[in-house]
Amino acid sequence: MTRPNKPSKAKILLGILVYTISALIVILFLMAFVPGFKYFSVDFFTKFPTGGMTAGGILPAIVGSALITAVSLAISVPLGIFLGIVLSEYNMTYIKFAVTVLSGIPSVVYGLFGLGLFCIAMGMRTSILAGGLTLSLMVLPVISSAVYETMRAIPRELREAAYALGARKSEVIFEMLLPAAKKSILTVAFVSAGRAIGETAPLILTAAAFYVTELPRSLLSPAMTLPTHLYFLAAAYGQKARWMAQGTASVLVLFVIITYTLAFMFRRESK
Repeated sequence: MTRPNKPSKAKILLGILVYTISALIVILFLMAFVPGFKYFSVDFFTKFPTGGMTAGGILPAIVGSALITAVSLAISVPLGIFLGIVLSEYNMTYIKFAVTVLSGIPSVVYGLFGLGLFCIAMGMRTSILAGGLTLSLMVLPVISSAVYETMRAIPRELREAAYALGARKSEVIFEMLLPAAKKSILTVAFVSAGRAIGETAPLILTAAAFYVTELPRSLLSPAMTLPTHLYFLAAAYGQKARWMAQGTASVLVLFVIITYTLAFMFRRESK
């Protein structure tokens, strides 16, 4: 009769470490989400702030975040897929190095760049379009790098078999590689949406208004957003607006959780 193998001390310590870190992450999410959850109501989601940010709701911030995120993804996802394919299928080491460097630049630098290029040089001023373009530049390296890694993970034998059968490069890319990487691309799109919706510094410089009295009429209108609204409440208001800051933080955390949950679901299906 053989005795079952006992887990080693290293394995036990690793398991304790994993559970401890997981518990800390859950506690942090709960600390950010629970205090503001009690303020959720129909008025909170459907009305403008009133009374000097001490009453009303956060409708313009929700609409502004949704519009800016949509604009950034509409631009960055197609460009990121194209750039990832080019880097994967053509040997462009210098561009790959540049993309890697761009992915490490702080978001506030992108904000300053967007302020100078889109708001001032191109005359977009503080607007949804300027903010969306700035965020699209910021998440573009993330998307292209993920698409590159996904495409490179597809076995080279598949490409060689397709070329041996007489397929052209465009047919191999669009009819074989892209369909195979479709769910991974959707995963990185949701991850990018989660990052874009939580950004603050670039939007303060390019898109965010302190307070608006109506919903945006065009992409050239300024907008309130959830992270900048939260920042302004924390920086300029005191105890009276604390409840709205907590509610806004809970909504922001909820959106990020939903976005990353969808990304995780697509990632599991792609494996």
